[in-house]
Amino acid sequence: MGCDFQCFSLGQIEQFDRLFSEKGIILKDSGDLFETIWKDRPKLSEAAIYEHEVKFAGKSRKEKLKELRHEMEKAGADFILLSALDEVAHLLNLRGKDVECNPVFIGYVVVEKKNTILFINSKKITPELKIILEKDGISLMPYENISQYISSISNKKIWIDQSTMNAKLALALPKNSMIAKPSAVMLSKAVKNEKECKHIRQVMAKDGAALVKAFMWLENELKSGKNPTEYDLAQKIASSRASMPHYVSESFFAIVGYRGNGAIIHYRPDERTSSKIKPEGVLLIDSGGQYLDGTTDITRTIALSEVSDDIKSHYTAVLKGHIDVCKLVFPKGTKGIQIDAFARQHLWKLGLNYGHGTGHGVGFFMNVHEPPQGIVSAWNQRGSSELLPGMLTSNEPGFYKEGSHGIRIENLVLTIAHANDFLAFENVTLFPIDTKLIDRKSFGPDYRKWLNDYHKRCYKKISPMLDDKQKQWLKEKCSAY
Repeated sequence: MGCDFQCFSLGQIEQFDRLFSEKGIILKDSGDLFETIWKDRPKLSEAAIYEHEVKFAGKSRKEKLKELRHEMEKAGADFILLSALDEVAHLLNLRGKDVECNPVFIGYVVVEKKNTILFINSKKITPELKIILEKDGISLMPYENISQYISSISNKKIWIDQSTMNAKLALALPKNSMIAKPSAVMLSKAVKNEKECKHIRQVMAKDGAALVKAFMWLENELKSGKNPTEYDLAQKIASSRASMPHYVSESFFAIVGYRGNGAIIHYRPDERTSSKIKPEGVLLIDSGGQYLDGTTDITRTIALSEVSDDIKSHYTAVLKGHIDVCKLVFPKGTKGIQIDAFARQHLWKLGLNYGHGTGHGVGFFMNVHEPPQGIVSAWNQRGSSELLPGMLTSNEPGFYKEGSHGIRIENLVLTIAHANDFLAFENVTLFPIDTKLIDRKSFGPDYRKWLNDYHKRCYKKISPMLDDKQKQWLKEKCSAY
């Protein structure tokens, strides 16, 4: 069995090898089989990278490197090799444009006890940035020189993360030189510092204001007899965000699913084929923005007309599970797998479930899906990772009926200290939740209080950024239920 070891992590290749060897199958590195036949293959991006200022990041790259070297000393490592693009960008307070929706760039970083080397295409570094990096003790080497560099290491210990390091590079390391353990940068990136947390709270209000403009536009279009497509709405959401300060891009391609399309969990509307939205049924909108001061990810399901009792029952079960997670108080050491059932319990009572995780980590002006933590029912990295103060995680239970409708309600929650040895979630996303889909009979006073309190906070935080008509629209959506 052959595959390109550069396209799989060391951990994946080792797992494949164990499975194949049980059946007498030998796994070998085939190299890049496309190299000689893909004649018009695009070149790697040469887009310039740029600084993510300390006023947003909260810590300088010098501080981050000092903390990392302390972790290296504890691990007995002479070097650490980073290949995960988000870790490279976070450590060096740099951002790029090499991956759509994710502000990262292609490169490797080696941190030695005293020196730091960034392996990157030199065309991506401006002369001004090169001088700044050199002042901070970071030297540059060509991207393709990484293999030559690590093969020259002898009698030294180099720390790599098996879950992110590609197998080709890892297996080129001298024997007995490897310390294989999770990257310290992954955890430091996941635990947001105080300044990042402050920005996160502010960026959510800004994002909510942008969504007010987009959702108002949809309502007005439908009232005037027009039928915008799912794609049109996705573009309107992006343009509304783009009017906000420090906006860079969407954090992923928006999922706008009308009626049955909402039941396709990772549906992406196409400009030519997306459905027209009509003033009837249910619409699911999952979108997010990348701002210099934070990353957002939010899902709302809205009614465009009266709906069936079944849809209300499904929606209410999802919303109650969402609220139960938001309200949780839990002891230190709690892991995502222990929380997942709280989100599903009301659906389970109806004999229903959903086929995706309840939550994932979210970066800070970084990838919208960020390890290690999450809220899932499996004993994987997300499920087995401890939730720590400063971690930003999505809370997004859902339900999907093929060909009919999709329901998902998503807010981002920040893990915070509660009391003694307990933690809680601070609900940071700010945008009203549709009340027209709630089944009043099964939505008790505790849930109504939570929702009313949440809507009061939404109005208080978002309204200062709106004009009078937008304020009135938001006030109606946030009225007491």
